[in-house]
Amino acid sequence: MSWLNKVRLVGCLLFLSLLAANYLEAQQVTAAITGTVTDPAGAAINGATVTARDVERGTVTTVKTNDSGVFNFPRVAIGTYEVRTEASGFEIAVQPPFTLVLNQTARLTFQMKIGKTTETMEVSAEAPQLQTDTTQVSTLIDAKTNDSLPLATRNFIQLTLLSPGALSVDPQSMNTGSNVAEEGGRPYINGNREQANNFLLDGIDNNQSSENLAGFTPSPDAIAEFNVITQNAPAEFGNFNGGIVSATIKSGTNSFHGNVFEFFRNDIFNANKWENGLHKGDPAYFNADGFDSNGVAFTPKVRWNMFGVTFGGPIIKNKLFFFVDYQGGRLDHPSTAGTFGVLTPAQIGGDFSSLLSLSTPVQLYNPCAAGTGVSGNPCQLVPVASRQPFAGNIIPSNMLDPTFAALTTNSLYPKSIASDPTSGFGLASNITGQQYNTDQGDLRLDYNLSQKDHLFARMSKGYQTDPSTNSILLLGDTLNQAWLNNFAFNWDHNFSPSLLNEVRFGLNWVKFTNGAHTFDSSVGQLGNTIGIENGNPGGIDGLPAMSFGGGGITNPGVGSIPTIGSANVVENFASTVTQFDDVLEYTHGRHVIKGGFQMNNYRINVFYSGNGGELGQLLYGTTYSSSLDAGGTPVGGNGVADWALGLPELVGRGTSTGGWHQRDWLYAGFIQDDWRITDSLTLNLGLRYEARTPWTELNDRQVNVNVASGALEYAGNTPVVGVGSNGFSEGLYDSSYGLSAFQPRFGFAYSPRSMDGKFVVRGAFSISSYLEGTGTNLRLTQNPPFTPAQVEANNATTGMPYTSATGFTTAAPPGGDPFQNATMLAWSGTVQPAVAKQWNLTVQQELAKNLTLQLGYVGQATQHLMVPEWLVQGVLNGDGSVTPSAFAGGTNADGTLGPNHFGNVKDTASNGSMNYNALQAVLQQRFNHGLDYQISYTYSKCMTNNDGYYGTWGANTETTPAANYWQNLYDPQADYAQCYWDAKHVISAYATYELPFGKGKQFGGNMNPVLNAVVGNWQIAPIVSWHTGFPIALYGPDNSGTNSPAARPDCNGPVQYIQHTVDGGYQWVSPSAFSAAQPGTFGNCPAQGPVVGPHYTDADISMQKNFPITERYRLQFRADFLNAFNHPNFAHPDNTVGDTTFGLITGTQDARQIQFALKFYF
Repeated sequence: MSWLNKVRLVGCLLFLSLLAANYLEAQQVTAAITGTVTDPAGAAINGATVTARDVERGTVTTVKTNDSGVFNFPRVAIGTYEVRTEASGFEIAVQPPFTLVLNQTARLTFQMKIGKTTETMEVSAEAPQLQTDTTQVSTLIDAKTNDSLPLATRNFIQLTLLSPGALSVDPQSMNTGSNVAEEGGRPYINGNREQANNFLLDGIDNNQSSENLAGFTPSPDAIAEFNVITQNAPAEFGNFNGGIVSATIKSGTNSFHGNVFEFFRNDIFNANKWENGLHKGDPAYFNADGFDSNGVAFTPKVRWNMFGVTFGGPIIKNKLFFFVDYQGGRLDHPSTAGTFGVLTPAQIGGDFSSLLSLSTPVQLYNPCAAGTGVSGNPCQLVPVASRQPFAGNIIPSNMLDPTFAALTTNSLYPKSIASDPTSGFGLASNITGQQYNTDQGDLRLDYNLSQKDHLFARMSKGYQTDPSTNSILLLGDTLNQAWLNNFAFNWDHNFSPSLLNEVRFGLNWVKFTNGAHTFDSSVGQLGNTIGIENGNPGGIDGLPAMSFGGGGITNPGVGSIPTIGSANVVENFASTVTQFDDVLEYTHGRHVIKGGFQMNNYRINVFYSGNGGELGQLLYGTTYSSSLDAGGTPVGGNGVADWALGLPELVGRGTSTGGWHQRDWLYAGFIQDDWRITDSLTLNLGLRYEARTPWTELNDRQVNVNVASGALEYAGNTPVVGVGSNGFSEGLYDSSYGLSAFQPRFGFAYSPRSMDGKFVVRGAFSISSYLEGTGTNLRLTQNPPFTPAQVEANNATTGMPYTSATGFTTAAPPGGDPFQNATMLAWSGTVQPAVAKQWNLTVQQELAKNLTLQLGYVGQATQHLMVPEWLVQGVLNGDGSVTPSAFAGGTNADGTLGPNHFGNVKDTASNGSMNYNALQAVLQQRFNHGLDYQISYTYSKCMTNNDGYYGTWGANTETTPAANYWQNLYDPQADYAQCYWDAKHVISAYATYELPFGKGKQFGGNMNPVLNAVVGNWQIAPIVSWHTGFPIALYGPDNSGTNSPAARPDCNGPVQYIQHTVDGGYQWVSPSAFSAAQPGTFGNCPAQGPVVGPHYTDADISMQKNFPITERYRLQFRADFLNAFNHPNFAHPDNTVGDTTFGLITGTQDARQIQFALKFYF
């Protein structure tokens, strides 16, 4: 090929990359080979020729040793390499082929023998086993392991849990069948939040920016390797606090290769879930819909197929290679029967006497003055302490709200088929359906333009739909969709044997469309039909969401019955990251010096209706049906009773006026010197500078609330209703974070010469930063007047409250004032990326051939974590009185629009902190005699003062009480406690073992073909996971009087663990050690604990039988047993003190499932 044609080809590839948009982040997706060449006396040989040959691709790279006898191949593709060394007057030395893995630096030592250059000496030393040149803590999963291990839905992210320090509070979240969208889980690594990881694909950003989600998830058959860096990454890596999950797609080789596969799962092979037997023996469930003749719910139905193909090979041998793959997934949960909490006929008539028969009776109280609250005479509230109980818990029929009666007597309202003794309500049958349909693929081209130029380009695309259905028509159906595109272009150019430059472009585009409900035509505009004013805005069909529970306006849905209807929350998220980076690498003497810069551009385009949704929601707490005891503690009450009285606690609806478009930049530069001081000691010295600009809106459509003055601040010069001032910038917060932008990275590796390379001690310290996405709900673009969403109206607690029939007229901004009753979002002026300081001290010993043991102390301290703050909380004084928050009332002295207009103010600040300390051990055997395995153990403690915006177990601030807000805004350190993802002991292990039976094996090498077909060529591949339980956050009523959003109870003594099956579930703890906080106080229970949840035990086993056809072709049958021993892994118990089900567990992770597969390799 002429030079002109080469230039044209490179130009075309660059042009294609620019069409896809530029995207950067200098992340290594190759490996390195380095070493020394000496004479028999140990003196350095200068000018020796060292050649590295890629055995699979045939490509050859040659370098010369320098004055120190050092050679370096800084960036070579992962694969199998043979290395030859030649020097005048010496025999040729050859290192036999060895495997080079992702991000590895393999060190080789050649001590030459005097002789003729026509003679060849094979080096007898083993391929490198220990990590003697880098100080990061990491775990690598190669293609064979990735392909062999059992994965429930073939989501490779599940394998990140094999790394020491990594775990998940919900492993089932990684088994949803979602391989290209946001539903899949993520690991918590070394005490960090699950949002703090950085996912890379061939070095290109693979994250969804606003929600910190993993993006495109390749097929395991398409992945060459992936590496999980859990601690002390070198300076070229940035934008993380937790782990870096770096995967690389396979490339073609000089031979055509690939496979075709089909995975299959059906519920007939699955075990039933533990909770499906809770009603066994109860005649009310005998042969009911979804139950058998013994009252046992049927095994959840599932039909799962995953199929695909991979194919790679040469276009031009030794020069140009291709790899392509496709994977399709069809996961269907058809017509799965379940129960749904509803009202009994008696309760529809106002008779709630069943609540008095519970193990903890619930008394209902009349909030209305005598003669009010009846037809034609609206309710006049009496003081809470003066409320009288409803006799027998029966609400008179003339006090039942007309909208309540109209809905519960409507033919669409589900009929109760049985009673639920744990809640006191009825149960209806609901047949649900859920599907995941995915299609995805990759195309990669690798081109060795010359010995000096190596290029690759890769495109990945995915599409997913997740339709779900309900037989209860009032719940509606949903359709979620996702589109993903990830593009990479990389060009390595060797200016000389000692100087290399790498350029990378990339694009990551992720779009999610979530949440909108569709209702059957028979539902129509039911909100209006039953009498809710403005119940169906714009003629949208359906029923506004009605949620029931207790604990205040931040705790809907706790206890009682589930939400009926739908708020119709519409979410259209498009996230784009463009990436460009350049890295220059120079080898000089014993120094390998790297330097480079990075630029990431983040773009988020969103249409979001707000959590209130397009239809809206009415939240019913215990505000009106409860009272106070003699000590002033709230007693009784139930959200369903408030619904029957027609007295919602809060009404909210999103009224979005359109989409918004946020923009952000990350700029970084780094320099790193890997200095081999002696043959025994290496220093890794690096410095990174990383800065993040504020999030701005393309058209300045965002508003901030100054948390010091309460004044409104507008981006740019956008004209708006009211008086305000410009903020710090168009982003409305100050992005300057001083010296924390400079991030030193220091490490050392010492391998004593006396240990002959079989022992190494490593240590490192580093600083990194990461700006958490905080989701969509807290962004300044959500504020009025541009996005008047989350307009909420809190009902009155004195005088005449509004009713359900008043509907959404109360939530509309009166008099054209868009801030009246609005929930305002604020970002403190000093919001900045979280800064993590990480350190480790690790020793690694080679115990035997291919067997190593690693022990390490790992620590991290992180400051400036993102924290949501509830600014309307009052101040609790020493005498028990409460000073109202400045954001809850009053006017500003300068007359500006102030907090007196707002319904609520939620602030985002960088006030969080975390500390993590751990002992981590890894025993690893690389493939030897058919066996490779890894066993990891972690003993750790994680402490934090806040769990972040997403809160406990990924809860969302608007729908669930969670440990995301502080109990007392003015004393955040009182929330300093264990991280909710902190498990004291964690063990994970995997193995792949080729059984030694059959022809060519240790046993039965001469067995006849028939017997060999039965017992030969079997392989077993298990994954075993075990960890102790997680601490549990406890909640209770807010008796402080401060409007605490995360009120906790009092802990009065040692936790009493019951741990046995009771009627309706598994009683984990006794309620006796807990009580509601005393009036005028905060609960003294820690933010997490003292209750510790159930431990987790799981074993997944894959059995694989290979049928060789020829040397190049084979057929494989496999059976994967997921949760092979059917161990019930219990969910957390009810954690709200005062609930009748407090301490009760009613669910588990998945029961045993069996999947079969057939794979053809060629």
